[in-house]
Amino acid sequence: MNERMEQEMNRTIALLQASMPQKKPEVSLLRLIRIAGSEMNHSLLFALLLGSLLFGVFSTKNITSPMVTIFCLSPLPVLILFHQYALNSNQAMRELEETFPFSYTEMLVGRATLISIYMAFVFLSLAALLSYLAGESFIRLALCGAVPSVYLCAILLVLSVAIRSQEGLSLAAIILWGGISYCTLALPFDHFLILLPTAVYGILLVVGIIFYSLCAHKIKQRRFSYAVDME
Repeated sequence: MNERMEQEMNRTIALLQASMPQKKPEVSLLRLIRIAGSEMNHSLLFALLLGSLLFGVFSTKNITSPMVTIFCLSPLPVLILFHQYALNSNQAMRELEETFPFSYTEMLVGRATLISIYMAFVFLSLAALLSYLAGESFIRLALCGAVPSVYLCAILLVLSVAIRSQEGLSLAAIILWGGISYCTLALPFDHFLILLPTAVYGILLVVGIIFYSLCAHKIKQRRFSYAVDME
């Protein structure tokens, strides 16, 4: 084999290696959150917060107890934001995600994490307001609002990856939560929420956060695992 042939072979190998999937470093969650934050409409975030607080005040004074109010109201901003920034994804981007700097799953986790942080801010603000107006324990109100929100976030995150056709997923989630809220208002559910010990709320929240974190970590690793398997 002469030197020219060896050079041609080395150049061909280099070209082939460049076109093969490479092991990509894991993107930091903070960077994904910053990118997701730059995409979100701050006016929408403010409107959701203001609407939640105003509706919380109205419903507590005229409809039901503060425990039921925060249980039913806290997940609604999550549903709206997930529909706007996670479920309305372009199908072509899902098919071509491996060719872009950030995959669909990575960006999904970034958006979901930012939505979760905003969700926590909303139900903590609502809990503080309802605690001031109704005299209910702030900790119990905060935990009561956090439990359904965390589990709903985890379910939506998993379904966003598992279901490729997402046209009806947002509508199904809203209908499902609307049905749960209606049953909560129609039945004496407030007695159950009041009698449930604070420790139970805490345990349910911790379990939900662990489940949510494991789902987010596993989903975020999907692109990394794909690249390793292809090598």
